[in-house]
Amino acid sequence: MVLGFQVRTAQLLSVPVCGLLLSTASAVAETAGAVEIAPHRAIYDVRLSQLRSGTAVSDVSGQMLFQWADACDAWIVDQRYQLDFLYQEGQTVAVNTSYTTWETKDGLAFTFNLRRTSNGSVEEELRGKATLDGGGEGGIADFRLPDEHAQDLPAGTLFPTAHTIELIERAAAGDSFFLATLFDGSEAEGLVELSAVIGDQQAGDEDAEDPLLAAPSWSVQMAFFALAQESATPDYEISVRLYANGVIDEMLIDYGDFVMAAELALLEPVEASGC
Repeated sequence: MVLGFQVRTAQLLSVPVCGLLLSTASAVAETAGAVEIAPHRAIYDVRLSQLRSGTAVSDVSGQMLFQWADACDAWIVDQRYQLDFLYQEGQTVAVNTSYTTWETKDGLAFTFNLRRTSNGSVEEELRGKATLDGGGEGGIADFRLPDEHAQDLPAGTLFPTAHTIELIERAAAGDSFFLATLFDGSEAEGLVELSAVIGDQQAGDEDAEDPLLAAPSWSVQMAFFALAQESATPDYEISVRLYANGVIDEMLIDYGDFVMAAELALLEPVEASGC
């Protein structure tokens, strides 16, 4: 899954995250650096994990689907969310989100398409493309929906897959902290500051039942801050178990007044495109 995690999960997101060498070489695609991404499809069962005082939510259930595919010179990530929110007064709201992105493997071009409905009614549509002038440089995001407008991207901005790859590289190098500016197109004001705290590496398990879960892994805690708000309090936080091949098998999403847990229900490789 892309963290950026590709999807800002709070927007119902990113999180693609990336990969280490699989036992089947054809299922692995090399990036520009040492990280190798394992194209895969994952489905997560979502449930309410914790309620805090003052929340209007009484229960959450549903599923999240994440697919990361290799398109030769780019990555295509498809994320879908089907969540039911039950509120204290008895109202149920069904939220469905479809979020598809295309990102070149050099991390310099990105397109995004998001559609969110609530009880069958379209609540939000976002569509556009973004480019960077070079590695570490700034660029521009051009939105087509909900209206045509442009947003400047500051130097150092990362797109979701590039962020995930660098996060894994830093984790593998033993770094414990990674701060980055992320653009993922999941909001009209799409820039966020993402602060990641990386735990110690856990050795891979060669005897794992699923080879996609045999890679080394790290616990990662991420806090998302909207740059437009300049707040010291994160909009939301995500805790995950991130594998060196980009797979995530457990996730906690903390919105402040309630916490959702996402548990892996299905994991399978996505066939390489034959590049």
